[in-house]
Amino acid sequence: MTRMTATEARRQLFKLLDAVEGGDEVVLERRGVRFRLTLDRRDRAEEVLPESPLVVTDPDILDAEWGWKTDAHGQLVFALRDRSD
Repeated sequence: MTRMTATEARRQLFKLLDAVEGGDEVVLERRGVRFRLTLDRRDRAEEVLPESPLVVTDPDILDAEWGWKTDAHGQLVFALRDRSD
């Protein structure tokens, strides 16, 4: 078990996080109050990502007929792809 003050923990935060990730028990103490660092073992695959707000329905876009080009001023514009691409 690793025990240290909050001041020392601030200096060694990344080391402490590595220790917790490796299974070590870490206890921090500040003004007589003890805090225990624990690893949240939720499976990342279970996290639900929000659905994209963009929906592509144009068949030309879906068929990759459109893309990004730069105009004469160097700005990106959405344009039909040249057949020579």
